[in-house]
Parts: sequence; C-alpha cells; structure tokens
Amino acid sequence: MKRSIIALSVLAAACGAHAQTVEDLQKQIDILASEIESLKTAEQGQGALENLHIGGYGEHHYNNYRNTETGPQKDDQVDAHRFVLFFGYDFSDRVRLVTELELEHGFIEDENECEFTVPGGGLAPGDTVECEGESAPGEVELEQAYIEIDTSDSTRVKLGQFLVPVGILNETHEPETFYGVERNKLENAVIPTTWWETGAWFSQDLGAGLSYDLALHSGLQVEDDYGIRSGRQKSAKAIANDGAWTGRVRYVGLPGLDMAVTYQRQNDMHQSALDGELGFAGDVPDAKGELLEAHARYTLGGLQLTALHAAWDIDSDAAEAAGKDEQSGEYVEAGYKLLDELGIFARHTQYDLAERDDQESEVLVNTYGVNYWVHPQVVLKADYQNVNYKDARKDDKVDDSVNLGIGWSF
Repeated sequence: MKRSIIALSVLAAACGAHAQTVEDLQKQIDILASEIESLKTAEQGQGALENLHIGGYGEHHYNNYRNTETGPQKDDQVDAHRFVLFFGYDFSDRVRLVTELELEHGFIEDENECEFTVPGGGLAPGDTVECEGESAPGEVELEQAYIEIDTSDSTRVKLGQFLVPVGILNETHEPETFYGVERNKLENAVIPTTWWETGAWFSQDLGAGLSYDLALHSGLQVEDDYGIRSGRQKSAKAIANDGAWTGRVRYVGLPGLDMAVTYQRQNDMHQSALDGELGFAGDVPDAKGELLEAHARYTLGGLQLTALHAAWDIDSDAAEAAGKDEQSGEYVEAGYKLLDELGIFARHTQYDLAERDDQESEVLVNTYGVNYWVHPQVVLKADYQNVNYKDARKDDKVDDSVNLGIGWSF
C-alpha cells in the first residue's frame, strides 16, 4: 500500500513538473516571437533610413562697395544669401526622388502680420488698404523635385522640376565648387542661374566620355523689357501656353577636360499673352528665342582654366526696337591652388544685354580673389570686383566692391 502511495506521489510530481516546463517554454516562445518581430521592424526602419539622403549648402556674404564723394552711393551689405536643404529617397536601385528647398536672403515676410491702416480712419467699400509691414527681400523656393529612373545602364529619365542643363553653375553651384564670393555676372544675367523648369529630361551616356541630354519643359515668360532673368516663372503656376526644349552634348573623355554645348529654343517667349499684357500697350508680338551656350574647363594639377560663351537671339521687332534682340557675353577664368587648401583666381567677364548701334551698353567685370578651404566642404572667400560700363552716363566706380564670404555643403 505504501509503495502504491509513493508511486502515485512521484507520478503526480512528475506530471506537475512537466506541466510547469511546458508553460515556461510557451512563455519563452512568446518572448522570442516578440523580440523577432521587434528586430524585423527595426531592420525595416533602418532600411528606410538607408534609402533616405539628406544634404544641403549655404553661404553668407559681405559686400563693401567703393563709394566716391560725388555721384550715386551704394550701401554695404551683409546677406544670409542662401540656405538650401536636399532631400532624396531611393525607392529602388533604379528609381529615386531628388528634391531641393531653398531659403534666400534670410527671411520672408508674412503679410498677414502687417499692420493695416485705412485713410480717413474708417473702412468703407472702395477704400484703399495700405500695408505698413516690414519689407522682406527673402524667398522660399522649391528648386528641384523630380523622379529619376534608370531605364538602362546608360540611359535615364527625369520627370518633374529640374535645373536646366546649361552652363557650369546652373547645375553645380555649391559654394566650395567655384571661385569668388558671388556667382559670375554672366551666369546670372545671360544664363539666369539658378534656372529651373518642369518637364521631362532624357540622358544617355554614349561611352568614351561622350553623353547627351534632351529636355522638353516649361519656358520663360518675358515682358516688354525682354529681361531674361525676370522671365523665369519658377514653376509657380507658370503660364505654359508655349513650352521650350533644351539639348546638350557633353564630353569628358580626356583627363581634366569638361566641355559642353547647349542649345535651347522657345517659339514664343511671351507665352502667347493677351493684348495689353506684359507691359505692351496693344498687341503682344510673338518672340522666338534661341539660346546657344558653350564652355570648356581644363584642370591640370592645381591649375584650372575655364571659358564660357552664351548668347540669346530673340526674333521680334519689339525686342529689336528695344535693343534686346541680342544678349550675349563670355568670361575666361584662371584659378591656381597654391596648396590643397588655398587657391587664387582671376576672371574677366564681358556681357551686353542691350546691343544697340546708337549707344554703348557693354559691361566689363574683372574679379580677383582667393579661396581658402578650411575643409573640402567649407570655404572662406575674398575678392575684389571691378565693374566698368561702356556707357559714359554710368558711374564706373559705384559697383566696384570688396567681397567676403563663407560657404559650406554637406
């Protein structure tokens, strides 16, 4: 009898221990499953971060103008000129998003915060409301926002808003990549850097350093003064009655050499505006515009030589009457790195935005300066800029300046 009781006790204890073991195992399995799920979520999050790319650049400038005792005067300026953020995302190895957001000149004004006054102290229908708020020079701009698709190992397509493939600075303008505090005058007025449009862009690498680009996109809308820079619509509810196309051929097949030719055409730079618009009193004429740009840059050791020419030909009687049917210019630049961190340069620029037989309108700009790279992506700059006007009615000294700057990218 005692033996039976002992046997039953041992069996019961064994069953209890077994039950406890199964329960513990189940708890451990549940814990492991939860940890595995957490690891999967973390890996997915880490993968998403790996596909995200963040960068940007910025620059601050100080411009000290040479003023004379007589004649016009210009205020010296300090300017938080640009602060730019890049955001990109790789959807896959061949599909990616590229964006660029820029704040210029420090800040923008919220007009809703202006103080309003009404003449006479009362508000009645037809009264004029004047804003007494502070004037702000800044802008917030979306410079790029496009999807890039690698359609093969040598071809790709961009769809959306992109920088037009023309000149040197328009696509690559991080401050540590060029000499001088300010961007050169030619790639500001004749090539209206920074210049972006919305459309479709196809590129192909042909091998041996040769490639080409073809872009169909929105165009400029110039007014009766035929100012190219002011004609940029910046993809902001841009009038798109008449588009444009840009083609470029580029060659980088020899060590240190980068050269390209760009042609752009727009059938009507007024975007078929209605009569009486854009500053015209009556009929708004069609204005076919063609831009031809060519440049070459050669780098050998610390020496960098650059030459660029750009010219607009606007087919319009109104443009010809205003002396704006031909707008062109060129510059040559020599830069030399005395050390990896220290470079000096000299640049000669000449451009003419109103080529007329009855008056001189050419502008000559000579710039001399130094770049000091504190880090490959951080640069200090100083230069002297001498501006000369062929038009005797303009003061040759008013725009001469000593300029200081700091810039960075990441």
